[in-house]
Amino acid sequence: MTPVRLRCDLRLRVDLHVHTRYSDGNGTVDEVLRAARGRGLDAIAVTDHGTTGGYLKARARARGLTIIPGLEVRTDAGHVLVLGIEEPVGTGGPVRYEDLIGEVRDRGGLAILAHPALGRPRMGRWARCRPDAVEALNALYPLFGWQVGRGISIASALGLPGVGGSDAHLPSSVGDAYTVVEADGAGPWHVLEAIRAGHARPGGGPSPIAVRLRVGLGYVGFLIRHKLSRLQTRRRV
Repeated sequence: MTPVRLRCDLRLRVDLHVHTRYSDGNGTVDEVLRAARGRGLDAIAVTDHGTTGGYLKARARARGLTIIPGLEVRTDAGHVLVLGIEEPVGTGGPVRYEDLIGEVRDRGGLAILAHPALGRPRMGRWARCRPDAVEALNALYPLFGWQVGRGISIASALGLPGVGGSDAHLPSSVGDAYTVVEADGAGPWHVLEAIRAGHARPGGGPSPIAVRLRVGLGYVGFLIRHKLSRLQTRRRV
């Protein structure tokens, strides 16, 4: 495939991985937007679990910020950030990785491996069914330096752009890590096409260690509550 040629007139700072209270984040949409403006970001992707409600509210209140539609989806080969699709996909628990990538492609979205250095790499499956980019830098990595190096290696091995995201679950974490995107416009689709074409690199650093521990424990609680809710629903059926 011939790479897309872009003018790359703009250099944007974009946080591609942000959560709100619509899933397991602790910040309201307004708090997240204020934090993004305070950190000097040009754009954020709202990537809640199982819902685009936070994105829709953020888009309505953006006032100068570019808001990218997104979701974080659990698959049987790791988490995937789905960008550019306004309706939920891959809801209801872990989905087959290859099925999700196919659906995202069919719907014109962008698929990014989320924090791939957290778990066991699935290099064979990722290579056979490649996403569009790899989140090489995640601000919540507990072993930050080593895991960022591992993330960069995964992106390089797959021949994909490496990007960065805060994985913010607290407003104060928005923009801790981000992606520098060279694009020919500031709209959501300009950003996504620039990433797809490889005009992106990770930036920023880790969230404070106390934040990383707090969010990690909070996510475990979120998963337990989610599984209990599904069990209760099955029993009622």
